[in-house]
Amino acid sequence: MSTSQIIVNARMAFYGDMAVAGIGVAMKVTMISSMICMGIGQGVQPLLGFCVGAGRWERFKGVMRFSLGFAFVLSGVMTALCYLLSGQIVGIFLTEAEAFDYAVEFTHILLTTSILFGIFFVLVNALQAMGAATEALIVSVSRQGLIYIPALFLLEGFLQAAGLVWAQPVADVLSTALVGALYLRATRKAAQPDPLAA
Repeated sequence: MSTSQIIVNARMAFYGDMAVAGIGVAMKVTMISSMICMGIGQGVQPLLGFCVGAGRWERFKGVMRFSLGFAFVLSGVMTALCYLLSGQIVGIFLTEAEAFDYAVEFTHILLTTSILFGIFFVLVNALQAMGAATEALIVSVSRQGLIYIPALFLLEGFLQAAGLVWAQPVADVLSTALVGALYLRATRKAAQPDPLAA
């Protein structure tokens, strides 16, 4: 995250100080939603880990259904609130008109995929609870690195400053798809009987 933040700020500096201020505040606004959803994912991980360790797969599936549904609804509510109150939230940090306009525009772009945060973090923590640490690491590194950083340069070439902001929603969508695929793979693998146990 630190590396990607440095790259974003360095690239955004070409569009002026107001753009840099705008992206900084916009990212903080979306953190309101993302940090809460991250907490939901981390909070459910011990329960999922217990279910895996005890071999209680039906309970695991029930916890996952509830957690994914709750996290999705919470993401939706937080996204709606942040979107509707974006002007007021940004206004707490910025008063200069140009920086304010950048921040509101960038916030609206970043919020386009924040409804996925809950699902993403629950699935990542489910992978960790299942002992799929490598898969969880790949997803985490992809969202802020392997997918995000190339997207920054690619989209900036097409959309300039806005492209730097759209890189995060693109990374969110692709990372959520990736974690979904890895989660399905891990659950299928876990459901297979261990031939050594026979």
